[in-house]
Amino acid sequence: MKPNQTRDRNSFGASTCLFIAASLCLLLTGCSFEPELYPVTGKVTLDGKAYNRLLVYMRPIDETPDKYSLGVGETDVSGKLSLRSTAGNGLKAGTYRVSFSCMVAKGGEVLDGNEKHDDDRTLVTEDIVPEPFCSDTESTATFEVKPVSTNEFIFDIPGK
Repeated sequence: MKPNQTRDRNSFGASTCLFIAASLCLLLTGCSFEPELYPVTGKVTLDGKAYNRLLVYMRPIDETPDKYSLGVGETDVSGKLSLRSTAGNGLKAGTYRVSFSCMVAKGGEVLDGNEKHDDDRTLVTEDIVPEPFCSDTESTATFEVKPVSTNEFIFDIPGK
């Protein structure tokens, strides 16, 4: 055998061993697949009226929610919505059931979104979103998040 052939065979063996070792490391460290998140924005109103801090929840219809597919957002005073998941801005592609919540002081006074009302034990609130739209399981509102750069959710919740 010529010296060059031995060197080529050894160098091939070292490359193969390096490739196998790297592959094993990847397998053992638990490389995980993280789905891409797609932004969800839009506008949500209740009976044609915008509310500050109207909450919007999105849960997947055909699968168990996870950090990529459980979304929550809130509107600003003009009804503009920005939604995020636990994993970041946006949700993974899929079909979602959408539910809503909008808390007002008993009697209809809209709570100011800039104040913290949690500590006021005298404040009695009510959710003004009607059934079935306030239900996580019964809401008839759905939305498909598509693998595109912009998913716009525009919805007017029918009034009571």
